[in-house]
Amino acid sequence: MTAARTPSPALAPGRRALLLGLGAGLAAPCLARGAAAQGGWRPARPVRIIVPYTPGGITDIAARLLAANLQESLGQSFVVENRAGGGTIVGTEAVARAPGDGHTLLLTGAPFATNVTLAPRLPYDPVRDFAPVTLVVSNPLVLVVHPGVEARTLAEFLALARARPGAMQLGSGGNGTLPHMATELLSREARAEITHVPYRGGSAAVADVVAGTIPGMFDNPSSAIPQIRAGRFRALAVSGAARSPALPDVPTIAEAANLPGFEVVNWFGLFAPGTTPPELVQAIHAAFAGELRSERVRERFAADGVTTGGNTPQEFTAFVRAETVKWGQIIRERNIRGD
Repeated sequence: MTAARTPSPALAPGRRALLLGLGAGLAAPCLARGAAAQGGWRPARPVRIIVPYTPGGITDIAARLLAANLQESLGQSFVVENRAGGGTIVGTEAVARAPGDGHTLLLTGAPFATNVTLAPRLPYDPVRDFAPVTLVVSNPLVLVVHPGVEARTLAEFLALARARPGAMQLGSGGNGTLPHMATELLSREARAEITHVPYRGGSAAVADVVAGTIPGMFDNPSSAIPQIRAGRFRALAVSGAARSPALPDVPTIAEAANLPGFEVVNWFGLFAPGTTPPELVQAIHAAFAGELRSERVRERFAADGVTTGGNTPQEFTAFVRAETVKWGQIIRERNIRGD
């Protein structure tokens, strides 16, 4: 796969911006319109939430929690279907081909934005074939190192990277993953040559950092916090715009490395098929946003350093567009290739 490809006409920046700004697309069955027009989302049959990842991750957990809550509040069955494969492309395509009647939804993450540039030929148009609904959960990444690494701060780590170009390594769960992107962004912004080491899955990278085989990695808080508390990881910084409530003593990369504006967010959001009528998108949004704002859901994720979403379809559309542009530039500049 070639990162620096020229976007196809269907994904040209002007058209992408226009269609993303519009949000949803064409007409859907009258049943869907009728349900939305009554002021609420009333699915007529079981709703599938397709998660293009294997079970057990934060996306799967969020999908199952929301499915259970919505099943209770709406009186209709919600089924979470894991369709991993192709760097999330397999499950994403399944939703792109589904009717826009509110009975098939996609809960996916950052690859939705990065695959636009990483994948040479997507089997769907991420603009035309999807209607963004809302951000579901998000979290910063944590830059962690093995306790034996002589750098105790991010500034010291970057000083070592500049003094020994290429010697300082950061692992990830694979090429083209968000931790890989974060490594490349930090290397570029800090003007320090950091070597990315891809693994087949994040757990393998974690194991090698714990063993001291590689110096460190960008990890999710839910995975990193237990290792930090056990003394197997040392946290240098978090990648968010603000400090994480779950790690209040750990500075942001922006403050620790004097890199204003540095921000990497690991996010997961809800999408409907592109043919879903705007009024139905709004009704689906209202149902999910209500659950995401509930105290029990927010508390469930807070301990893991995860923040719940619930923003409007328009706000989420703008966010996805910004992520697509941001990471597209990094992928091309750094010649990043996916696995």
